[in-house]
Amino acid sequence: MRYLAINNERKRVMNLNYHQKEIFWLRFAGWFCLLPATTYLYLYQNLHSWFCLGELIIIVLFAVYVLTTAKSNRWTDPKNMMRLLIFALIFVAVIIAIPLYLAYRNCKKIQ
Repeated sequence: MRYLAINNERKRVMNLNYHQKEIFWLRFAGWFCLLPATTYLYLYQNLHSWFCLGELIIIVLFAVYVLTTAKSNRWTDPKNMMRLLIFALIFVAVIIAIPLYLAYRNCKKIQ
């Protein structure tokens, strides 16, 4: 009986650790959005392309959304993390998908 209690406590601590890592990678992805955002801002300043301005707005809104909801229980569901990852691949930047994949992997380990 004592072994089961210790084992359950160990699992709870490990799940908490994976959750903390998931929050870290989500925040990192949010702040890492500054890299493609500055690139699109530079391109907009030089080319005056509406596409670059649209991408800049999408990236900034995505970063704000990820940073404000990083601690939410919404991201403990792997389906939601996969949706965020696919959205980042299609609309934001491929480089943002790397920390989001690491967060998704930690999310899968919690389950």
